[in-house]
Amino acid sequence: MTKPIRPLSAIALLGALMAISAQASAPPGPYFNGFEKNTNGWFNEGGAITREPSGYVSPSGYASGIASASGGYHARLEVDPSPGTCSSASGNHPIYYGPLTNWGGYSSTFPSGGYKTQLDIYLDVTWAISHPDARFDWSSAINDPGGNFRRDFVFNAGTDPLGLPQFVISGGNNSTRCGADPSDPGHMPILITQSGWYTFEHSFNGTQGGALSVTMTITQKSTGTVMGTWVRSDPSDVVGVTVGGNRYGWFVQNEIADLAVDNSLRTGVCHSGDGDGDVEGNDSRKAHMHFHKNTCESSGEDVEEDDADSGAHFQSTAISSATFAPDEDSETATLIGTGLHNGLPVGFTMVAVDNQGLAPALYTLILTDGYVITGTVVTGGIALE
Repeated sequence: MTKPIRPLSAIALLGALMAISAQASAPPGPYFNGFEKNTNGWFNEGGAITREPSGYVSPSGYASGIASASGGYHARLEVDPSPGTCSSASGNHPIYYGPLTNWGGYSSTFPSGGYKTQLDIYLDVTWAISHPDARFDWSSAINDPGGNFRRDFVFNAGTDPLGLPQFVISGGNNSTRCGADPSDPGHMPILITQSGWYTFEHSFNGTQGGALSVTMTITQKSTGTVMGTWVRSDPSDVVGVTVGGNRYGWFVQNEIADLAVDNSLRTGVCHSGDGDGDVEGNDSRKAHMHFHKNTCESSGEDVEEDDADSGAHFQSTAISSATFAPDEDSETATLIGTGLHNGLPVGFTMVAVDNQGLAPALYTLILTDGYVITGTVVTGGIALE
């Protein structure tokens, strides 16, 4: 990538992030911030990031009064008041650095199965009419195995240069007005003509010793419609050799005051969950639970429970669905399948909540024969990742 010239403050900030993340190492646990409580995991780099309530009235007019993508809050990005500069054949251009996230910590290790990052961004096509060629570059970068920067993967976005009610977006590895252009025909530009929230996803895929492949996707949040897909791969990016784990998510360039974002997420492609302990139900009943599930493995998966009051025993026979959903201070696993309850076939839904030590873990088991227990894990614990 043609990297922008960074001011000393930016270099100092990135150095601080290395310290904050306690050096790049093994993949950290899943990261999620929907800005309901704070902006933890995000850092000001030129332009600042602030939490705002759903319905926030924007002084700039951008996406004014919109509902948050989810929950009661989202975040807004300020424009860098002291932009840097870059030079290219077309001349000198300003670089309006935007905020960045370290996704909960940098990593030097590529996780088994890969990982993905996501961010919801609001695109206001009505605002675009009176603000032609206003751009932002959203990058999700990867490290090498030494924990150093390897490569950016960038959504290059901008309002239509002619003032049409639309955004032009393409995908590549470069950023800023010196290195990228949303309308570049060689990077498969798309047009987005409807205002709304859109999910910008990077999926990092590869196996040890193989080439890294990154799929970049934009999805309309309200309908689930995929608006555009770009696949970026370089044969020199070899997992475990030249490629490590996640680096930052960074608005390398942001020229839109009050650009709205929500639901920042980094999570592995593979998820695992383990639980073992005693549960005290909300109705004072007691049971002992045990479960294990890795979404990238089919062997060893298991859900068991012994009801201390009735003596009933449940044993799973198959898990047909496993969903892991991180939140700001917790993660929830939902397992669905079939099993035997006192020897008779039933369907089951198990829900486990790992509150990351901030509160006791929660456990629920629902069987199709009417058996239900839900309550707090009072001994043992639940670990989800």
